Amino acid sequence: MIEKKPKTVKKSGLMQQGLRLNKFLAARTGVSRREADGIIKEGRIIINGKSVKNLATFVNTGDEVSFDGKKIVYKAEPPVYIMLNKPQGYITAVKSESGFKTVMELIKKETLSHKHIFPVGRLDFMSEGLLLLTNDGDFTYKATHPKFNVVKSYIVEVKGELTDELLKKIKKGINLEETGLMKPQDVRVVNKKSGKFILSISLNHGKNREIRRLLEFFNLKIMMLKRVGIGGLYIGDLPSGQYRILNKKVAELIFKKKINE
Repeated sequence: MIEKKPKTVKKSGLMQQGLRLNKFLAARTGVSRREADGIIKEGRIIINGKSVKNLATFVNTGDEVSFDGKKIVYKAEPPVYIMLNKPQGYITAVKSESGFKTVMELIKKETLSHKHIFPVGRLDFMSEGLLLLTNDGDFTYKATHPKFNVVKSYIVEVKGELTDELLKKIKKGINLEETGLMKPQDVRVVNKKSGKFILSISLNHGKNREIRRLLEFFNLKIMMLKRVGIGGLYIGDLPSGQYRILNKKVAELIFKKKINE
C-alpha cells in the first residue's frame, strides 16, 4: 500500500515505522537521496504495481518496489545499531557524489552485509565524534525528528577571546533569515586560556551546521568540533575511526536524559 504518510503497523507489541521512499532507495541502491528524488520524479519507481512520482511516498514492510524493472522487496530485518567515532574528512552519507570518503568506508563489509545500514542524521565533513548508523527506520525517525527532543552534546575548541558579554550572546542565540532561531540548549565553559577556549554545547534540535554558524557569526574560529553524546549515550574511549555494535537497549539511551542531569 502506498501512502503519503508513513504507515504505522503494530507487530509483536512494537510500532513499526515506514521508510521514506528516497531514503529506502538510497539505502538499498547506493544512490544519494537527491539522486533518488530525481529517479522518483522520472517515474522509474513502481510500488505494488503502481507508478509513483510523489516524493512524500513511504515504503512499508511487505511492499514490492521496482527500480527500472528490478524488484527490491522491503522485508523486515533484524535491527542493527552501530556507534561510530567519526573522524574529520568523512561525509555522512551512504555514497559520495563527488568522490569524498564516506562514513560507510569505516565499517567492515561483513558488518554491512545484507543489512541496508545508513547514518542516523548528520555530522558535517570537518566535525568528528559520535555518529549512529542503523537499518531501523523507526529508531532513525525518533532520533532525528525535533518533536522527540533528543539532546546532542558537543565539545568545541575555539580560537578567540571569550568575554562574559560574548558568552551571554552565544547563549541567547541568533536569528537568521535562512535558518530561523539558532539557540543552544546549554553552553558551558570547560577551559579558558588566552586566545583560546573550550565550550561544552548541547542542542535539542540540531539545524544544519548550527554550532558552526552560531560561533562564526561572532567571528570565532572553530579549531575542533566533536560530538561526545546523544541523550544518555556517550562516545567514551572509543578510538577515532573505530565503531562498536550496540544492542537495542544501549542504543535507546539516546532517548534518555543526559546522565549528568
